[in-house]
Amino acid sequence: MPRSKQMDMSIILDLRQNFSQPLTAEHAIDSKMLTSVENSLLKGGSLTATITAQQAPKGLKLTIATHGKGLVECDRCLEDMEVDIDTSNELTILSADRYEDADDVIYVEQGRKELDLWPFVYDFIALAIPLTHSHPEGQCNPEMESRLSQYMIQQEEPKE
Repeated sequence: MPRSKQMDMSIILDLRQNFSQPLTAEHAIDSKMLTSVENSLLKGGSLTATITAQQAPKGLKLTIATHGKGLVECDRCLEDMEVDIDTSNELTILSADRYEDADDVIYVEQGRKELDLWPFVYDFIALAIPLTHSHPEGQCNPEMESRLSQYMIQQEEPKE
């Protein structure tokens, strides 16, 4: 198990470890963490992030798998609803003289001791949320559905 700690709203990876063998750690992600992100897409939830780190020919390879349930607002009735989150992503950490960002590559300065993975984990969770989310037909708030139906335009069937 890698030496990593979860401090408040962080998931810290100790970069001084020996990663010649894969090291895996699980991190619980609760509603407090999910709602701490400014303009969070999630109103809460309970997820687990499993992070595996291993030395690669160039840098350090991370696999971040996140599973659980997130709480979002239904697009139709505005009530809370759960969505399944199930995602697996890879990142590569490379040393560099200056800080850069690229797709799936994180550049860190030489000699850096720790890296906070929480921003990357949150991004992967946010990208796993469906673009539209609504309750299955008939499960929305009945009062809101009644109000919405007053404004819905019904298409007439074409006459033959």
